[in-house]
Amino acid sequence: MMKHFRTDYEWIDQLMPEGIPVPSSLVISGPGGSGKPLIGLAMGASWLRQGGKVVLIPLQYPDRSFTENDLARLYDLKLSDYAGSFFFIKFDLDLDPTAGEIEQSGPDEIRANLVNPEVWDRALDIAIQTLGASPLGTLVFGSALNLLLFSPTYRERMLARLEPLLRDDKSRTYLFTVSSSALKREIELLEGAADHLLFAEMTMPEMEVHARVARLRGAPYLHKSAVAPFDRETLVEMKKKADASRMTRIPVIRKI
Repeated sequence: MMKHFRTDYEWIDQLMPEGIPVPSSLVISGPGGSGKPLIGLAMGASWLRQGGKVVLIPLQYPDRSFTENDLARLYDLKLSDYAGSFFFIKFDLDLDPTAGEIEQSGPDEIRANLVNPEVWDRALDIAIQTLGASPLGTLVFGSALNLLLFSPTYRERMLARLEPLLRDDKSRTYLFTVSSSALKREIELLEGAADHLLFAEMTMPEMEVHARVARLRGAPYLHKSAVAPFDRETLVEMKKKADASRMTRIPVIRKI
């Protein structure tokens, strides 16, 4: 049964007066360094607070501490208080995607090279089965999903997996962030497949993050932008991490 989900944050809820219909799929798109994962974390933090389960797949970060620190600093949420309600999938480029290696690195974390869609499916199944059910359901939050599409070997197969997942799978709620700075065709396909689409941009020189709803199926939305309450220091740090991710991870993925 479709529900309407509201976050705990007025700056984003004002854009969607009745909330986001769930289970469904939501893509947040925008240029690199425009604050997309930070916007997505508002939904992730609220989902946990409201009793839901969350699978976290921060593709751009080398370890989970980055996500944990962002949740604590921006949304006053200590992830350890929600043990049993979250599960991390770490994107580990050192593992062999052809062999389908998946390693358990803790009670609430596995490591896998997710460029292979078969590995992606297995890792997601492990995370969801580990978490179990909840009244609100499971949110799968993957940030910087575009990184998976830089592999020349797996790009088309991964796209063929992600597009129908966003369009057709209503067994859970998906929230993915994608950079529109590259792979224009592929990103437009993912944007078009999602039930709901938000755009993010950072204005300069003010260095403000603006969020705008482009599509919300099954609910009304306002045709205006909302300014996220992120301070300059947070955004500078976020942009540095985004730039570092592009410089270190993309060249490796291009060789797979």
